[in-house]
This record gives sequence, structure tokens and C-alpha cells, in this order.
Amino acid sequence: MDINEIIGETAPPVDNTPAKSAIYVWGYNHSGQTGRKGRERQLRIPKQLPPELFGCPAGANSRWLDIACGHEHTAAVASDGTLFTWGANEFGQLGDGTEEGRKHPEKVKQLQSEFVKSISCGAHCTAAIAEPRENDGTISTSRLWVWGQNQGSNFPRLFWGAFTPNTIICQVSCGSVHVVALSECGLLQAWGYNEYGQLGRGITCEGLQGPRVIKGYAKFLDEAPELVKITQVSCGEYHSAAISENGEV
Repeated sequence: MDINEIIGETAPPVDNTPAKSAIYVWGYNHSGQTGRKGRERQLRIPKQLPPELFGCPAGANSRWLDIACGHEHTAAVASDGTLFTWGANEFGQLGDGTEEGRKHPEKVKQLQSEFVKSISCGAHCTAAIAEPRENDGTISTSRLWVWGQNQGSNFPRLFWGAFTPNTIICQVSCGSVHVVALSECGLLQAWGYNEYGQLGRGITCEGLQGPRVIKGYAKFLDEAPELVKITQVSCGEYHSAAISENGEV
């Protein structure tokens, strides 16, 4: 039993962010997606990116909350909520308003007023969940920002899609050419391409599809779909998967 339980006191919340962490990269490096300024075409073993690359003094206690990789770009979230991106940028997936690739990390300036909580990369797009650094209580504490291929902007843009404004977004996951977002109340919305049925609409279709809430989930192929509360979602290249609140996949 915890000592606080014995004496009847409530323990303060625990910060699970490590005191110090580091980013390691390896693999294909054609567009500088490993952040090493293109010095190697490929890395066969993981190598650490130095803190100085992110503007931290040598030996500083740099900490990282999240990291994601796209087809040839990378995004990482520092413990202060700052988002860094680097690599390919032909569709504006780095969020700097250009289509010029970059072989070293830079801050996404358009999100400096936000505390980025998590990040997901599609093949050529990026999506982030962030909280406004200044909030008078009238703004959602978890908002979705999207940019890059098929997302309508080379800069991060606030995106509600099929959800009502100020919906709290818990998670976002990007596939190759589709995106799925999860709300606090357990609803999923999906948008992008649907040639393999990855948007969960019961049909396949050609062309870019707008956002729509997924209405039903069938336990078996021969059963009618029913609405369930979703707690986690993940996208593959051309498919999607989710877990419901009762633990079913």
C-alpha cells in the first residue's frame, strides 16, 4: 500500500515524462528525413540527433513527447509542446508554407501558440493534436490541426471536419492517403481516399472524400452494424483499425 493511502493524503500527479530523452534515427535518407543534413544516403544503425540540432545547448536535458514518420518526412514533439519537422516537403507536409524540402529540423512556427500533444504523419501529410497556450475556458483543450497533401494548406490549419466546433479530439492517425480522428465521446470521423474501404463507409469509391462520422461497426460480416464507443484508432497504408470501450477490435 502507498504511504499516502495509509496517512490519508492525496499524492500529487506524477509527471511520466522522462527527465531526459533523445531521438535516434536510421534507414533511408534520400530527402534528409533522418535529420542528418543528407550526409548519408542510408543509416544502417540508429544514430542520435544531437540537442544542438533543435536549438538546445550541448548536454541540455532535452525531452521528447512524441515522434512520427511519413513517407520521407519526420515530425517530433518536444516536452514544451514545440513541434519540429524535417525531410521531404513536396506537398507542404512540413507545415512551413513552402514545398521545399529540408534536411534539418525546424520549429513549425504556425503552431508556436499551441502546446502540441501528439503527432501523426501520413505519406505526404501531417496531423497534430494541440492545446492553446492561452485559453479562457471557451476553447477546446484538444484541437486538431492538419496540413500537407489533400489537407487544404501547406500551413497547419484548424480542422473540425464532421465534428462540431470545440469538440475535444483525443487521437488522430494518418494512413497513406486517409486520416481518422477520434473524439472524446468515442466517435470517429474519416476523410481522404477510400478505394479500399479504409474510411469505413460500407462502400469503396474513387477520388478524395470529405470528412464523415463512421456510423456503425459490425462484429461479424453477416451482422448489421451498430454504433459503439471507440477508445483507440490506428491507420495502416490503406486500412484502419479501432478498439471499442469494451475491448473489442
